[in-house]
Amino acid sequence: MARPRVAVVLSGGGAKGTAHIGALKVIEEAGVPIDMIVGTSMGSIIGGLYAIGYTTEQLDSIFMAQDWNTLLSDKAYRNALNLQAREQNSQYILSVPFFEKPQDLISGGVIKGRNIGRMLWQLTEGYHDSIDFQKMPIPFACISQDLVTGEEIVFRNGVLPIAIRASMSIPGAFAPISMNGKLLIDGGIINNYPVDVARQMGADIVIGVDVQDPMKNAEELQNNIFAQLNQLIDLQRKDRWEQNIALSDVYIKVNVKGYNTTSFNTTAIDSLMGRGAQAARSQIDTLQAIGSRFSPDDSIVSRPTPPFFYMHRPGNIEARYAGSLKILIGDAPRNSINLGLRFDNEELAALLFNGQMQLGKKRNHHVNLTLRLGKQTYGDAHYNLDLGREWNLTTGYRYTYNDFNIYEKGERTYGISFNHHFGEVGFTKSWKNVRLKLGGIYQLYNYGSFLYRFEDNSPTDITKESYLKFGTQYAVNTLDDNYFPTKGSELEMAYYYAIPLNGNKAFHTAGIHWNAAFSFNSRFTLMPRIEGRYLTTENTVAEMNTLGGQERGKYFSQQIPFYGINHFEMPHRSLVVAGIEARQRIGGKHYVSGIFNIAATSDDWMHFFKNSFNDNDLSGYHIFGGAVKYDLRTFIGPVGFTICYSDRAKASGYIRAGFNF
Repeated sequence: MARPRVAVVLSGGGAKGTAHIGALKVIEEAGVPIDMIVGTSMGSIIGGLYAIGYTTEQLDSIFMAQDWNTLLSDKAYRNALNLQAREQNSQYILSVPFFEKPQDLISGGVIKGRNIGRMLWQLTEGYHDSIDFQKMPIPFACISQDLVTGEEIVFRNGVLPIAIRASMSIPGAFAPISMNGKLLIDGGIINNYPVDVARQMGADIVIGVDVQDPMKNAEELQNNIFAQLNQLIDLQRKDRWEQNIALSDVYIKVNVKGYNTTSFNTTAIDSLMGRGAQAARSQIDTLQAIGSRFSPDDSIVSRPTPPFFYMHRPGNIEARYAGSLKILIGDAPRNSINLGLRFDNEELAALLFNGQMQLGKKRNHHVNLTLRLGKQTYGDAHYNLDLGREWNLTTGYRYTYNDFNIYEKGERTYGISFNHHFGEVGFTKSWKNVRLKLGGIYQLYNYGSFLYRFEDNSPTDITKESYLKFGTQYAVNTLDDNYFPTKGSELEMAYYYAIPLNGNKAFHTAGIHWNAAFSFNSRFTLMPRIEGRYLTTENTVAEMNTLGGQERGKYFSQQIPFYGINHFEMPHRSLVVAGIEARQRIGGKHYVSGIFNIAATSDDWMHFFKNSFNDNDLSGYHIFGGAVKYDLRTFIGPVGFTICYSDRAKASGYIRAGFNF
């Protein structure tokens, strides 16, 4: 006589569904063998992964380790991008794709679901062919709905990650999946607790875990439009939900009060998993009674566990399967319009508009157009040709209008306003974290009569500078975040041979900068840095060393930041800066830092370590500075302020909001 077959049914509920992991742990502890799993939405994710062999401990680790803000968006993962793409992505608050090939098949949602699709694709390695779900280590089914006809779709076979993705396509949030003439959305709209499906599959005993919110009363619904809309959906499926509760042999109702479908933070997930376990333990006598009916040989411990899989190659993955299915899984599209916005008390407001379009099928064959509006205004056009073997030919032109002041010992000494023309041709080889660039640059700085001294309001005799430069740049970046890194390092080195086109003698420039992040726990990070630059001439303005501010390369590409000099100074031909920042994270998004840095500058690098310089600063000088900084991580970028001081300038403050550009 065949033994009874046990099914576990997992409801939908967004983040609340992480409670299923805790409930599954207790079901295992009770010795209940699981012969099949049926899930909807989040229940289909956890159920599908459990069905192919992931243990509850592994599911716990996977869900706690995810960056859910990125996962539930279409923003490309940093570790899946090369160096150039990371730099570009760190500037924009909004990206709108266009000319997307599968757009007609995956549309209608705020989120296309690339990152959640990527995660499902990685975690279901080995189940990417069209298969019978009943032949998986634990038979499985998940629920979706056809938006065209309203028909309930039960996936008992197919491509596992696609079936799960269809089951969680919340209308208006995640884009639906187009397959076989159907437009598939979240199954929770029609059957969020699918016990009846488990019965149809032959289950004799059904253990159900329900993480849905209870129906709300009039007071809770009043003046809450979102609660009213959710209640309308709940009312439509209420009868079926109650019928499915009646069909359950064990009904585990999880208390999810205080949490919602978007509670995807580690504290909430940990708490919800605990609540799931608590709810299951309230039924422990019933579960153990079921478990005692089966032989120990029915244990699920021996089932195979799939390997963790990480797809490291960036770019789009276009997968095609039988049944007219075409879905894009991978990075955000390369055809996009992007917007950046920032504010600071030095430049006030600035806007950045960018458009990038991929040309042809090669991944790195594209055009990039950028316009910046603000006190510093520029227009930029770059063309990139993929030569193969990670080599690219890059050509570009940028026009910049700049207007700012130069300071000395905290006092304004020069006003400078100029037009800058920049053209380049070069060859770039890119790896995941490394970039090598070789090429030539043409630069023209047109000052007109606008370079003048404030002390006597007199213009200088410099009206124009132009150069041909030939050289190389090398960069390595393994930092895990552009603005709040916790690990990794960054190294950049550059050398150029510059030929002035006004007949002056050619000269050399060399620069280096290194910074790193070392975390001692999840909240405290130390970030040392060392950088410097040397040039072999004094007969230049545009190529002189520049020091000050908090952002590298803000006005000139060679600008080195220094906490304690908020403005812009031009030190000597040799310049070295060293510093360290101690940063403490408070809560989830608040950061407080203490910073110390020192600079040494001289026309002779051998003088760097002299104990003192002449009072007139002609031979060089040292600067000591520090700052206290607060930042809040937001979707528009860091928002915060800095109070800084140095022995060369007065105490000053800096306020900023937005990404650097």
